Amino acid sequence: MVIFEQVFRDLLIQTNLVEKRAFLWRAPQVPADQQKTPYMVFFHVGPEPLHAHSGPLGLLQRTYQVSIFDVGQTRAIAIADSLRGALDGYRGEYEGVLFGLIAYRNQTSEHEQLTKLFHVVQEYRILYRLTDHVQPAAPNRNTNRKESPHGNRSFGTTGN
Repeated sequence: MVIFEQVFRDLLIQTNLVEKRAFLWRAPQVPADQQKTPYMVFFHVGPEPLHAHSGPLGLLQRTYQVSIFDVGQTRAIAIADSLRGALDGYRGEYEGVLFGLIAYRNQTSEHEQLTKLFHVVQEYRILYRLTDHVQPAAPNRNTNRKESPHGNRSFGTTGN
């Protein structure tokens, strides 16, 4: 089984901007060698489920934040610019995910006084669908539907 975040992490690593230091949700605490800068942290900001009258569509649209951390302001900005160049407009199949589009949305930056790291924040909207040969990590909610004896659909309940 696969989760989209595994594929997106591999795509970030493929850019070869921070070696293999791309992390989901938070920066590593141990081992210390993974704490080297620069590194990226990414997470899912929010879904925008797409529906038709017949129910959910197979196309998914999500927004992801990618944060770049480095001790140097210039290098952090250069990594962010290179990442934008690699991801913005990306389309195609990669590791069982069909990317309809990765679209750059915005960028901000700050210097973190406590950690002494320069932090560049980018946001991307990603439209994608899992290909047929990939099983999602969680079943689609349609798999829980059962036909009631009265011909009405129910969602896992035994009666009306």
